[in-house]
Amino acid sequence: MSANIKPFLQIEWSKSDVNDFMRTMRRAEKELNMSTSSAVAWAASLIARSLSAATKTAPKARRIVKNPNKKAATDRRRAPFGVMAYDRSGKKVFRPIYRTGEYGKLRFFDKKSVSWYERDKGGGSWNKIQSGPDIGNPNLVAPGIKTDKRRLIGRRGMAKKAWRWAATRTRNGGTANLMRVPNVARVTITGKNTANPKIRIDNNLRYAGAAFKSGGAVNEAIAKAQRKMAHEIERRVAKKLER
Repeated sequence: MSANIKPFLQIEWSKSDVNDFMRTMRRAEKELNMSTSSAVAWAASLIARSLSAATKTAPKARRIVKNPNKKAATDRRRAPFGVMAYDRSGKKVFRPIYRTGEYGKLRFFDKKSVSWYERDKGGGSWNKIQSGPDIGNPNLVAPGIKTDKRRLIGRRGMAKKAWRWAATRTRNGGTANLMRVPNVARVTITGKNTANPKIRIDNNLRYAGAAFKSGGAVNEAIAKAQRKMAHEIERRVAKKLER
């Protein structure tokens, strides 16, 4: 059995982890009269669920940060604030928040008071313009840095859902289309009716690895899944003996 996140992260198990899981699956076959294929599917499902639990859910909005470009401190044409977001390669990049282009007329210079500035005609001084909720009409929100749409994380929780979906497909396989995004995850089963069935889980999200709660989350999730399987086997055996 193998689990992979590609092309952004490769999961590798230590020999001891593999051996522990193999012994536990053999117990499931022997003590619960379970087929090899069913034992492997069960183990893969538990691993996927553990990986889901080990995956963070992003906040609703991105944190406002200062422009990391050193020129932003002296070049007032540049956006002083923005957010960090993942690009298509899975790398975190700075996205400036501005109104009419990074070198445009309307500028954000203050994130705490939710306001932005407009420059006088003819290149004069910058004047602060209030933004955010209107006191007289709370439903009316003027443009402001805290309400900028670039802060919103539209598909938050997708990495977590991808693993959870995989946990339900370890018997039949398939491809996940989640939140209107195709091929988010895939479960591939080979040799189902043989003595050596294999299940491969692919999480195709570029940030799947970065979404884990810790650097050792993968090995911890696999170990947790193995312990849960062993505990459940003991529970079912004990229940049989009570009859």
